[in-house]
Amino acid sequence: MDQLDLQSFWELLPLKGLGPIQFLSEKTDVQLHDKILGKIIAEEHENLEQRKQDLQDTVKQFSQFFSEEDLKIAIQALEETIGNERDDISTTFWGSGISLEYKTDHLVEIFADDRAKLLHFQDIPIFSAEPIYLIGQISKQLNEIPLIKDEEVVFPKHHLFLFSFLSEQVDGQYCEGSKKNRSISWRNSPRTHAVNLADYQPLKLF
Repeated sequence: MDQLDLQSFWELLPLKGLGPIQFLSEKTDVQLHDKILGKIIAEEHENLEQRKQDLQDTVKQFSQFFSEEDLKIAIQALEETIGNERDDISTTFWGSGISLEYKTDHLVEIFADDRAKLLHFQDIPIFSAEPIYLIGQISKQLNEIPLIKDEEVVFPKHHLFLFSFLSEQVDGQYCEGSKKNRSISWRNSPRTHAVNLADYQPLKLF
């Protein structure tokens, strides 16, 4: 693939996806891009019924330590933790620094860490640009004022989340965040079990 095609592939598209990979694409279609995404290095899967069965098997194996009431409480806690929204969620972790989350095998969220060096927003490199410039340009192009809390910057209307790019300080001030573990994620719909944004503050960019 030539450089122009790579540039197009690695474009972060809020609410849409990553280059040619669109949200709600089927997992099998996304995996056709493995030559660019690299090898799958790990996979996780959340399935409520399977987790229940595993729990029941464990309780049965150690029945001398657990009662039926213990099992009932544990299953109830499991249902509250995973629930319908987190049921049948799978995540593939790629060697390129991209992680893709699927619900019922359809893409719902994209994560990237600083190994995804070609990732960019309208030609602005995500992980090598000055964070305040990057976030300012995203804000300008999306016409949305971001929010900040601790080391997370959020564009709520565009379901875009940046971690460790900026760090919240007192009196509405901020400074550059730690470059270690810097990451970004985006989706086309609200997060499940979304964090209450009431404690987040508008980020004063200009």
